[in-house]
Amino acid sequence: MSRSTVSVDADGRVTVDLTLDLLATAGSREDYWLWSQQDDPLRDDAIEQALSPLPDAIALTANGAVVSLRIEKVSLPEADREEFLDPLAWPRSEIRLTGTLPKSSATTKPLTLQVSYLDSFIFEEPIANTVTAKESGRKQTRWLVTGQRSPAFLITAESPRAQPQAVEISEGDSSEALAVFADLLIAGFRHIFPDGFDHLLFVAALFFGSASLAGLIGIVTLFTIAHSLSLGITALGWISAPASIVEPLILLSIVWIAIANLAGGAGTHTRYPLVLFFGLIHGLGFAAALREIGLPADFLITGLLAFNLGVEAAQLAFLFCLAAVSLLFMRWFPRTIPWKRRGSLLIIALTAIIAGLRFF
Repeated sequence: MSRSTVSVDADGRVTVDLTLDLLATAGSREDYWLWSQQDDPLRDDAIEQALSPLPDAIALTANGAVVSLRIEKVSLPEADREEFLDPLAWPRSEIRLTGTLPKSSATTKPLTLQVSYLDSFIFEEPIANTVTAKESGRKQTRWLVTGQRSPAFLITAESPRAQPQAVEISEGDSSEALAVFADLLIAGFRHIFPDGFDHLLFVAALFFGSASLAGLIGIVTLFTIAHSLSLGITALGWISAPASIVEPLILLSIVWIAIANLAGGAGTHTRYPLVLFFGLIHGLGFAAALREIGLPADFLITGLLAFNLGVEAAQLAFLFCLAAVSLLFMRWFPRTIPWKRRGSLLIIALTAIIAGLRFF
């Protein structure tokens, strides 16, 4: 949801380039659009006051010393009013902050940089944070949440040309790939648990509609294959689908499967095509989330695999919880009204609430 690139020049100049959704900062979509109509946003008193906490909310240190920042430039989205008012649209603003390393750190090598983003300003999470040393070209990308401190980024006095290129690339790729894998694994899990409530409802609908463990495994496996396929080809840029189409189809898929459960007449062989189709749709939703987080160009396959594994881990954990609750339910209430139908009715009600919150 937010991107930040912290770069350091050889002369000690620090630049922080942010890509942010300022909707919460502006207060409303209408106000955000009005902001965008200003020729010079920094000369507008309301915008200047709203952004004033931002420099102090970026806690950047060099060898433990605080790096002071100031806002240099603000570029608001060039979009029409309808896009700003669209609840599915997230117009992004570009903000540049600059500063200089403290004198005690500017000439000291090695130099250790760390950054965290404080809750004194609203940063939409997760925050894709990249620290770059312009002199050597080295960079480190991590996904952070508000209040989380980034790993230390080390800038040495050695020139990269003086080092064996093969060794440098090998070591950098290994550690960076592992970090990217871990970050995106967690991001994939969080996209489902707790952020992907609509996807959890679909998995629950599949669970309630399965008459046996074997049937559940078959359906979930097909759903996994389908959404992994569409996630991959969309994340790699081979196809694209607008959120205005994908999001309603995801909600439709939940209701459709839940109604099929209530009807009780859909056999496994007739549900496989539906699950395949809706799995492809859900994969497009996962891809949209992955684009917002950011997929590093140097680690496309690693990042894509990690995010998908995180999604799968969250779905399996949710299925395990559903199975445990269902076993307890059947043990404690063996003669009640079929709990699967109750579950499907609950899914339809919750889906209607989600649709109302998103589209009305």
